[in-house]
Amino acid sequence: MALPTLPSDITAEWLNEVLPADVMRGGTITGVTTENIGEGTGIFGEIARLNLTVDGGSGPSSIVAKMPCVEPANLEVALMLGIYDREINMFDHVIDQSPMTGPRRYFAEQEEGGKFVLLLEDLSDRYDVGDQIVGATLAQAEAIVDALAEFHAYWWESPKLDDLDWLPRPDAPMYQAAVPGIYRAGLPVLVADWADRLPAESIALAQRLDPKFEEVLLRTANGPETLIHTDTRLDNIFFPKDGSANVAFIDFQLALRGRAVADISYVISNSVKDDVAKQHWEALLQRWHGAITAHGISYDYADLMTHYRESVLYYLSGPMSLIGSFDSGNERGAAMTEAWLVRAFNHAIDIDAGSVL
Repeated sequence: MALPTLPSDITAEWLNEVLPADVMRGGTITGVTTENIGEGTGIFGEIARLNLTVDGGSGPSSIVAKMPCVEPANLEVALMLGIYDREINMFDHVIDQSPMTGPRRYFAEQEEGGKFVLLLEDLSDRYDVGDQIVGATLAQAEAIVDALAEFHAYWWESPKLDDLDWLPRPDAPMYQAAVPGIYRAGLPVLVADWADRLPAESIALAQRLDPKFEEVLLRTANGPETLIHTDTRLDNIFFPKDGSANVAFIDFQLALRGRAVADISYVISNSVKDDVAKQHWEALLQRWHGAITAHGISYDYADLMTHYRESVLYYLSGPMSLIGSFDSGNERGAAMTEAWLVRAFNHAIDIDAGSVL
């Protein structure tokens, strides 16, 4: 049967055809209703919860569907970076063999031109998703750092990375071609429209970074190398309802081979409450460093601090993309953009990230 184009095109008949028998456990889907759960949170994909009416069996009452985004500018970048194929490969070759909790993959298929469907376990019955606008508490940030440390340590300088030939590095040609332009497209908007919401030193830092952005990008691609998630913002992280610290991650479209500190800088600079990040960023970095050191990994702390600052600068391209290049969606998307931009630039100033330029 042909792949659906939009979540609303998914039918009970199609789901009965593609879902594995061990998922439905003897049940037959007789009805589907679609609930958009990605608007204002996802940039590169349409994400929907499919609520299922099931006759018999003991399968799930809901699943999650991911499909390509419909905004032309976003889709163009997604296809150039190959992120849909990358996420499917992450589920096929990485997640199950790694110490990282994620949803079970039920079905994945991609066609020429970027059309794809990914069907995943719905985690919402056991987990609460984070909210990037609200921001993470210190306890949540510590749980995230701990989980990432285990994942990073497992893949640290591993020869198994060479088998993942579909996994790019931060300096891949497609990133060098796309990311500097994305950063620069946001710069005039930042200067014109955000000066009343950001201190002058943040605007000045953005302008200082402009001519050196390619240099910073290349510096972030140096070792030490592991497998990194690279989109560790709070909307992609789930916290167990039972109060345990075993957080789960979703959205592996941007995974890379690169410096692990990228994941730590990303979550702290865009998803941790401002006061928590300002007071505890270095303690969180030390916590991560201690965790990987416990796995026998040697990483000079002075180098780590330099790498952290470089990464914070590079990832200013994230919120800059939302003001200059991509459609951020509805009102929630606009609120997320503001929270992300203000946090990221405040953090860059707080840690004196400009000192590495």
